[in-house]
Amino acid sequence: MADEYQTGVVPSLTTLIDRAGLIRRWQHGSDAFFWRQERAGRLLPVLHGGLLRYRWRDVFEFEGGLPPADRAAEYFSDLMRPAQVATVLNCAPDFILKAARKGVLPARRVGRSWRFVPGEVGRWQQQSWASRPGQMNGISRKIASSPSGE
Repeated sequence: MADEYQTGVVPSLTTLIDRAGLIRRWQHGSDAFFWRQERAGRLLPVLHGGLLRYRWRDVFEFEGGLPPADRAAEYFSDLMRPAQVATVLNCAPDFILKAARKGVLPARRVGRSWRFVPGEVGRWQQQSWASRPGQMNGISRKIASSPSGE
């Protein structure tokens, strides 16, 4: 149920989440957004106790697919917006969006918006940025050396 999501317990794919939980996860959404997605068959609600809920499996399918089995727990956390990722990676939001569009940076789609799994962002940063040569904007960085004799 939604309580499991709120307490930090990793839910299963069949666990249900409410609309408020999805809005918090995506940092996006309104009743009209949900109605459009439901009417188009992209987001499938489940009636549970007289309230509309959504299965995590359906949420992941809506966002672009099920998470990799070895990293499923990471995907249950709230997603990040491009500006938040840019702040973490110390770069421009446009760079983040271009990397997501090219498929270089793992991303999820919520409607027309891009969202990012925090664990994937950290993994991408370690793999992509740590292995880069000492360059900034295509220019080699000079490492200051201490004067000889000191």
